[in-house]
Amino acid sequence: MDLNQLFVKNVKKWRKTRGFSQKLLAERCNAAHSYIRQIESGSGKPSFAFIGKLATALDIDAYQLFYDETMIQSEKSSLEINIETIKANFLEKLARELDMVIENLKN
Repeated sequence: MDLNQLFVKNVKKWRKTRGFSQKLLAERCNAAHSYIRQIESGSGKPSFAFIGKLATALDIDAYQLFYDETMIQSEKSSLEINIETIKANFLEKLARELDMVIENLKN
């Protein structure tokens, strides 16, 4: 998914999450309803200033309009796997060292 598609998806998601119609979002942005429709269809290319208006109208930070939850979930899963690997390696090394200490105490 490219950045424009992600932006379009997130505008729709946040608008629906807030319970706004396209018309209400347009009113909150002081824009034409047709412009919001164009943005949500992917044909409208809003300026940075208008992206700020959208974010304010939706009561979110502007970065959230470009936020990819699926990517974050994937990174989170990868991080959890790395943590589990680190734990396993640590416990394995600790067990070996404990075995060496016990062996030394026996001698």
